[in-house]
Amino acid sequence: MIAARIVIAGALLATGWAVYAKPVAKPASPSPQDLVLARQAGMAMSASTMNLLRGASTNGAPLKSLAFPAGSLAKWAAAAPALFADSTKGVPSRAMPAVWTDKAGFAAKAKAFADSTKALADAAKADDKAAFDAALASTAASCKGCHDSYQVPPGPPPKAS
Repeated sequence: MIAARIVIAGALLATGWAVYAKPVAKPASPSPQDLVLARQAGMAMSASTMNLLRGASTNGAPLKSLAFPAGSLAKWAAAAPALFADSTKGVPSRAMPAVWTDKAGFAAKAKAFADSTKALADAAKADDKAAFDAALASTAASCKGCHDSYQVPPGPPPKAS
């Protein structure tokens, strides 16, 4: 009985050591193309979320029910600048070269977006309609301000045949 316990304890220790000693593969870093795709997807979801928030607020939805999408938008705003890594400069996108040549200006615009989305999320949680509407307008203005300065305008729509 004691011998069996010693054998089991030894096996458990050996298993634990084997798991601990096994080299862990380093996860692959995202490629520059992956970063561009992620920021494009995030921008699209950001626009969709803004439309949802604007429409829901206009239609009288309870603000507390908008806390999750507003909070998610704030998380995106905080993370988005990291997706404009120097490695993404040459990847085709609508980002203007000024994103990388005017880093201070881009950072200021990104901070304005992050600050306005945080205020939006806080207003939704607090159920404060006046603050929510003001933050929604501020968030829309910060989006436009950044896009006007750092994004190539979309091309004309395709002509109907």
